Amino acid sequence: MKKQNTITMGTAISLWIEEMKLQGKLSETRLISAWDKVVGRYIASKTREIYIKNHKLVVRLDSSVVRNELANAKPLLVARLNAEGGGDIIDDILLW
Repeated sequence: MKKQNTITMGTAISLWIEEMKLQGKLSETRLISAWDKVVGRYIASKTREIYIKNHKLVVRLDSSVVRNELANAKPLLVARLNAEGGGDIIDDILLW
């Protein structure tokens, strides 16, 4: 017989994430993890560093050609990355 005050593990984790206010960080992590999927393997191999600061995705690249191509596709990349991350996480991409 199931006790009245029990909840599922998934519900408990969701409540804990909500209580600890971790949803934003989890979304940021999901967005960064989606970088390879969104830009492809070649561009991902030219990426040295990637992080989010002040709602901007900062990307350090090895190739000036790749940097130039990504600069032309910024609005599309922002939209696709936000969709993968699950909300409006970033406003812009800074390419270095």
